[in-house]
Amino acid sequence: TQQVFALLAKLPDRQAKIMHQLRLDVLKLVPAAQDRISYQMPTLEISGQILLHYAGFKNHNSIFAGAELPRRLADDLGEMVTSKGTIQFGRESMFPKSLLKKIVKERIAIINEQYPKKSGEYLEFYDDGHLKSKGKYKDGHMHGNWEFYRRDGSLMRSGRLEKGEPVGK
Repeated sequence: TQQVFALLAKLPDRQAKIMHQLRLDVLKLVPAAQDRISYQMPTLEISGQILLHYAGFKNHNSIFAGAELPRRLADDLGEMVTSKGTIQFGRESMFPKSLLKKIVKERIAIINEQYPKKSGEYLEFYDDGHLKSKGKYKDGHMHGNWEFYRRDGSLMRSGRLEKGEPVGK
């Protein structure tokens, strides 16, 4: 968080305030999100998965939410400038909270769509960014240790599976 604040402190005061507010607005929508720096930009992630990057520039501010997002939300973005996963907005304009909510929900949906894979890690998130389940797949079956969480982030159950079949209690 200190690194994020240090980057934002380099912006002009009004622009820094807008970017701090954007961060807070995302954290209200996704309480499980964590700060980090990635690609030299402030970044919010959930369980190691990048939710979005954001940054202030000389002539605008940007949210970097992945290449699919501007296409999927084209109607909602209207006349906003977009390119290669970037959504630009005025450097002295607050980002609309209703649009930010749609962006965050769509980003979580995009992350969830990456899974399940035939083999390897599996993650699924609730729409507020809390982890719903995690485990691994092997040859298309749940395999190994699995954990399932409630919406509040608390562990609901855990167990071990071998090729989709429960092992033990």
